Amino acid sequence: MKKWLSHTNSTVLSVAVIGIFILLTLFLNSLGGFQLDLTANKQYTLSDQSLTAIKNVKDDVSIKVLTVENANNTVLNREVTDMVQEYTKRNSKLKMEQYNLTQEPTLASKYGITGSSIVLEQGDQYKVIDIASLFTAVGDGSDGSYQFTGEEKLTQALMNLSSTEMKKMVFLTGHEELGLDQLTTLRSSLEQNNITTEELQLNQAGVVPEDTDVLAIIGPQRDLSDAELKAIRTYLSNGGKLMLSLGFVEDMKSSWKNIDTLMADYGVVDEHAVMVDNQQASTMGPLWVVPEYGTHAITDKLSASQLYPMLSLSIALTSKEQEKYTLSPLIQSSDDSYGETNIEGLLQNETENDPNQDIQGPVELGYAADTTEGKPKAVILGSSIFMQDSEIGNGGNRDFILNTVNYLSEKEDGLTIRPRVQAGYEVAYLNGEQARTIFFVAIVGFPLIFVIIGVFLWWRRRRV
Repeated sequence: MKKWLSHTNSTVLSVAVIGIFILLTLFLNSLGGFQLDLTANKQYTLSDQSLTAIKNVKDDVSIKVLTVENANNTVLNREVTDMVQEYTKRNSKLKMEQYNLTQEPTLASKYGITGSSIVLEQGDQYKVIDIASLFTAVGDGSDGSYQFTGEEKLTQALMNLSSTEMKKMVFLTGHEELGLDQLTTLRSSLEQNNITTEELQLNQAGVVPEDTDVLAIIGPQRDLSDAELKAIRTYLSNGGKLMLSLGFVEDMKSSWKNIDTLMADYGVVDEHAVMVDNQQASTMGPLWVVPEYGTHAITDKLSASQLYPMLSLSIALTSKEQEKYTLSPLIQSSDDSYGETNIEGLLQNETENDPNQDIQGPVELGYAADTTEGKPKAVILGSSIFMQDSEIGNGGNRDFILNTVNYLSEKEDGLTIRPRVQAGYEVAYLNGEQARTIFFVAIVGFPLIFVIIGVFLWWRRRRV
């Protein structure tokens, strides 16, 4: 009787375990696309910009993944297809089709491609993404390490598929500003957003081109001439928009007469003081500022995600009353900061907060000026270095400046948080001994352990 009860209990327990396993399987299957991203920077979680772009797709879009299959790119091809599948899971209007490019010469000819590509097609419009451009080598690339920028480029292609509107941003030169050769990352990002860029020597051209949507003056080291100021004011009075971003100059207080006049047109005052922030002194250095955001369309999403820019050699700004424009503070330094007015001493690494001379924190470092009708007109910032190639990838620098340009360009869908570049991946190459070790441990060792445990439990039950 005792033995019969033991066998019955074992049978009931086995049935219960199997039933729980089946129910758990059905439950997990019902979750559909549920995923949990445990990576440090949520690198497998689609960004706000990507989710918005996917949601906004109203007509069918075919996403064709055409790859060349060989042993060297199997992992890379799988990473691309996994990414595309993440998009198609979130909108039934997106359909993925996979092809072996070597077997589809007709498709290759139709889209003019010779290598692995992604083709997004909607009606008679299509965009082609070279898959090789999604992978960037880390270092010299000799060890196979790479970064993946697929989400950013796929999202931009999706956004641009049905949008033909182009904007033009002109960068002023001739005053030792940061040129486009120092802003290649920013330029590339703007062009992906359908914003073309070019440089302008205003002292030669005489006028700002009429088709300019935004005039950018980034980090000037010399003042504008009277004729240039007049030409810029003419452009702005005819509906143009301005992005002015200051750079550090030792004699800015005495030499920036016309730049200060241009800022004053919008009620912004240059205090000619360099920000020193004691909160950053022990980590990044006292001349670095990680500012707080004001409330504005440019910064609201960045603030909610605590994605802050990292600025250095920032110039203190204040405002004055004027009736023509509405000023909104964008960024400001901490309470434990001050604007150093003794520039000569600062250059000798001597700075001390003088309440009678220095600008006391918190200090504004950027303003947005809107017309009385609520239309964007100008953005004036107290820092420029954060835009250059060596700095734009830090913190929220890239998102902040792109949101600023998109706001001035009146591209509302560009006020967002963009995909982050995924951390570098390393390709591991195993030698014969390592491969054999992994094989015997994973394929032989673990199963054998479970077999031994099963035999041991069976043997004990026979003795009961």
